[in-house]
Amino acid sequence: MSDALLELENNYAMVEGFEVTHGLDLTVNEGEAVGLVGRNGAGKTSTFRAVMGLTPLADGSIRYSGEELTKLRPEVIPTRGIGYQPEGRDLFTGMTVEENFRLPIWSSGKARGIDDEDAMVETIFDIFDELDHRRDAEVQNLSGGQAKMCAIGRAMALDPDLLILDEPLEGLAPIVVENLKSYIHEIIDRGISVLVAESNASHVPEIVDRMYVIERGEIVDSGDPDVLLEDEQIQEMMQGGG
Repeated sequence: MSDALLELENNYAMVEGFEVTHGLDLTVNEGEAVGLVGRNGAGKTSTFRAVMGLTPLADGSIRYSGEELTKLRPEVIPTRGIGYQPEGRDLFTGMTVEENFRLPIWSSGKARGIDDEDAMVETIFDIFDELDHRRDAEVQNLSGGQAKMCAIGRAMALDPDLLILDEPLEGLAPIVVENLKSYIHEIIDRGISVLVAESNASHVPEIVDRMYVIERGEIVDSGDPDVLLEDEQIQEMMQGGG
């Protein structure tokens, strides 16, 4: 097993004064793709937002390459090498696809050590080749699938070592889901670690090496995705019966 890249230990995340994760432990190793699956409201987004410094911890530790992230301001964390695609996409409307890719470099590229802005942007378009002919389109005019691609591409703009994807396949047509899976595989093949959350657990085994199951803010199981998804208790829980 590779060395740990991201380590969450005993995390108690808080939202509006309420504890939303409870003693959560999670690890992503270098070069690994990891899934976090659970029903809507199980705590996936809160976990990711805690990593990015956007949701505070009442207790616990979040280490990235051995550095304690909870001591950093949220705007600094992406410069350490973590890309984040939030669930709601949060694209910069009124700006083009290419401008959305360039904006993180304009704001933080120097701190991340990116010397060639154009080369970084072309790397993103090389991965998401479907967006190449839409680079000058304003993002509010994209299809749902293209908007998800743009959100992931923007998360790649600071050349991350770890990419965090929150529900990248949610609400998309089956053919678009398959296209996005292939793009995610290409990112993984480039040596970037991936941590992906999904409510539809059936998508996850095709993407990840290892999977965590979260329910009511707690990790209830982890291991091989195919084995976990054959467990009747986990199936019932994911369908709302647990």
